[in-house]
Amino acid sequence: MKAVYIDQHGGPEALTHGERPEPEVAPGEVMLRVGGSALNHLDLSLRAGTGYRGGLPRILGCDIAGEVVNISPEAPGDLKVGDRVLLDNRTKCGACPSCLQGLDQYCANQKRLGVDLDGGHAEYVTAPAINAHRIPDSMSFTEAAALPIAAHTAWHCLVTQGQIRPWDDVLIQAAGSGVGSMGIQIAKMFGARVITTAGSDWKLEKARALGADEVINYRETPDISRRVKELTDGRGVDLVFDVVGADVWEENLLSLKPGGRLVITGVTSGARASMDLSILQGRPLQLMGSGGRSRRTFADMMKMVNQGSLHGIVDRVFPLAGVAEAHRVMESREFFGKLVIES
Repeated sequence: MKAVYIDQHGGPEALTHGERPEPEVAPGEVMLRVGGSALNHLDLSLRAGTGYRGGLPRILGCDIAGEVVNISPEAPGDLKVGDRVLLDNRTKCGACPSCLQGLDQYCANQKRLGVDLDGGHAEYVTAPAINAHRIPDSMSFTEAAALPIAAHTAWHCLVTQGQIRPWDDVLIQAAGSGVGSMGIQIAKMFGARVITTAGSDWKLEKARALGADEVINYRETPDISRRVKELTDGRGVDLVFDVVGADVWEENLLSLKPGGRLVITGVTSGARASMDLSILQGRPLQLMGSGGRSRRTFADMMKMVNQGSLHGIVDRVFPLAGVAEAHRVMESREFFGKLVIES
């Protein structure tokens, strides 16, 4: 089958569009004919070899949607050949102490499609049947591929970790990112007031179209926290959702009201930051990482997708042979939402 894979690390030129063996369906698995697979920053890290020591070659593509074409007789559930589905990216063992306690987000043996296992930049992919979730008939595979990681991450961070409430003022960093743009949708779904940031006015316009109440161009207003305080009558926000990391760390803390909550899930600008501990001493804040995500929260998020409340946000579509160009666009940051590969 045709696929895009790496057999060595490097720049976009390390991506190979060529032939790979068609996968075999193992017990408990399904096979999909891939309709769409979206890019993530994780793809760039895997390609570059940053923090990845797994085996090669590896087919990339962590976000996957497609049509079920084969089902193992041992597969659980009621999936049928022809069903249109998207895949939860993380596979769980179901047998470790965490899984047995119903805490599969901490599974000691979890693996990721497109990273530890072959992914969706291919004509076919296999995955555990429990990872496959039906999508609405009206939703294209391209839109569905934009959902799994971004929507699940935003849902987990805002709803599970951040305990978002209808009366909250919420600061969402990086409106143009896949996770940030999904966070705007989810926060507005809960009735919260959303303040968001981006480095381009055109991205801020798109954020407003998604429902953002207030926008901040961080290139023109680097003192984000001062502007946040102005927009909240000096109070600060109840919740900060950060997908950026080191560059905005202190601004995040200064933007919070006393007792505010911060959830961080991305460190694209860097993973190390200094911290003024007096900010915590003077205003008891709750600082949280996103951590693992569970099958239960993925199912909760999918209820909103199938009710029509959450939509994939696709900026551009590329053919399978154009994955290298999609990587270059992602590195440029000149996009809003997700970049999707159509097989």
